[in-house]
Amino acid sequence: MHRPSCPMILGLALGGVLLLCTLPAMAQQSDSWLTRPTLTGDWGGTRTRLQDDGITLRAHWTTESAGNVSGGHYQTARYTQQLDVGADFDLDKLWGVPNAKIQFTVTERDGRSLTNDALGNMFSVQELYGAGQNFRLAELYWKQDFLDHKVAIQLGWAPLGNDLAQLAAFCNFQNGVICGHANAMTTNSGAHNFPTAQWGGRVKWRATPRFYAVAGAFLDNPNGGNKDQGWNLSFKHRGVFVPVELGWSTRPDNPRPGDVKLGAYYNTSGTPDVYTDVNGQSAGLTGAAFEHHDGRSGGYVIVDKMVYREGPDTNRGLTLGVMVGAGDSATAKFRDYWIVGGHYQGTFPGRDDDVISFMAASARINPRLTRYQRNRDSVTPGAVPIQTRETVLEVDYGAKITPWLKLRPNLQYIIRPNGTGKIPDAFVIGLYTQVTF
Repeated sequence: MHRPSCPMILGLALGGVLLLCTLPAMAQQSDSWLTRPTLTGDWGGTRTRLQDDGITLRAHWTTESAGNVSGGHYQTARYTQQLDVGADFDLDKLWGVPNAKIQFTVTERDGRSLTNDALGNMFSVQELYGAGQNFRLAELYWKQDFLDHKVAIQLGWAPLGNDLAQLAAFCNFQNGVICGHANAMTTNSGAHNFPTAQWGGRVKWRATPRFYAVAGAFLDNPNGGNKDQGWNLSFKHRGVFVPVELGWSTRPDNPRPGDVKLGAYYNTSGTPDVYTDVNGQSAGLTGAAFEHHDGRSGGYVIVDKMVYREGPDTNRGLTLGVMVGAGDSATAKFRDYWIVGGHYQGTFPGRDDDVISFMAASARINPRLTRYQRNRDSVTPGAVPIQTRETVLEVDYGAKITPWLKLRPNLQYIIRPNGTGKIPDAFVIGLYTQVTF
């Protein structure tokens, strides 16, 4: 009964092509509705007056559709969406507090997951799905700069992935393997990506225009990603997440800018071992409870660089990036992971803002976890899947149809879904859209 969904997949692809072909021509017209920065405009000047007074309002409607034409458990298509509404409050304009602001955002997520329903893979082919398909508070935090912007402090309710382990070259993909920071890091560490937030704060010290250091402390809330916990702002926690990052950048004066980031984290929350039981034996063979550890750690290296620019007065060019990371050998689900790829901005004459993005990513299951699975399977055949590695390939075409409408058709290929080799590799057609209100 799943095969009739193939027309949905074809319709998704054809719809993307139709929009890509027709809307750019419409955008060439002088109609202000197509050329203004937001769909709803300036509201008769009200929006500009609020911004002048210190209140900047924002809202987006984002959708992700995905259908697998082959592979997975069966072929079908799924749709998910997110509405985010927020405001930035400039406290200097509002209350005379210099270099300070408050950021506030709420989100509403709805829809279905192709990964959950049909593919069975580990990294969602729709990064909007997850973190609770619900209405939630995503951001409520205060930011303050000191010492001529050399020191910046942030305190409040914020997703950790907003500021740490970011790879700028990987912001244009639909697969959740990289979103904010790497999904494998999220799974290993207990830190969260937008819109799931945690109470905490961080300090960023910009030692020179090119060098910076960041350190923070965030409460590890075990219910942060639950679907019914979107407005649970309790300080209840099981530990504290402590990240540290050092960075070097050639921005902004280099014509081909680049970044290098070195990061590490430690989470004090109790975490079970992935192989050893409380008696030091294989939990897969004994069936006893796992050994308990008092914390977990991990680290990463990030490099991105614009390697080619078409000219000194244009942003058209090629940027490449790579991220590699490792998780705690005793507790991490993913022992190591890597992501490589980049994007080329400026695709055709007159399409300076369009971007072609490409990415390959892979995460290796902790070999100790694989050993546990093999042992467990030898005692109770079929009790657990035996996992090794999942790899993701993706290519996207990002078109800025109007200043307020983005369209991004994409192709994904999932190798060894769920890392078992028992689910056929999946070829997925996707479509991302975003409207700025």
